[in-house]
Amino acid sequence: MVWEVLGRIWRLQRALREEAERGLASLGLSGLEAWLLWVLKRHPYPSEAARRMGLPLPTVSHMLRRLEEGGFVARSLDKADLRRFAFRLTDKGEEAFRRAEALMEEALGRRLARLRPDEVQHLLTLLAKLEET
Repeated sequence: MVWEVLGRIWRLQRALREEAERGLASLGLSGLEAWLLWVLKRHPYPSEAARRMGLPLPTVSHMLRRLEEGGFVARSLDKADLRRFAFRLTDKGEEAFRRAEALMEEALGRRLARLRPDEVQHLLTLLAKLEET
């Protein structure tokens, strides 16, 4: 059963990303980079972002470098700890994030439309339970 559950989660996530991929590419983003923009809005430090995403820090650092070069994020020193850098979305990053979120919402919305409102709420409850550590 474990592989069936994991497989279904993986296939859904992949299908949603693939549906949005063309639109994301036109923004200059991959699915992971769009997700990283969302994470950075809440967790601006690379190590925190990597932990939240469940990705290795070098992977997130590479994505941050690419996003910075593309003008989506800007790096700044943490005034409380000058050894740490924080990242914030630029205006370009904010706009790209809004458009990426709309693309993902459309893709997910098409699937959630197959469910009744009470089923959507139940799904959210179950997912939250599964996420608990």
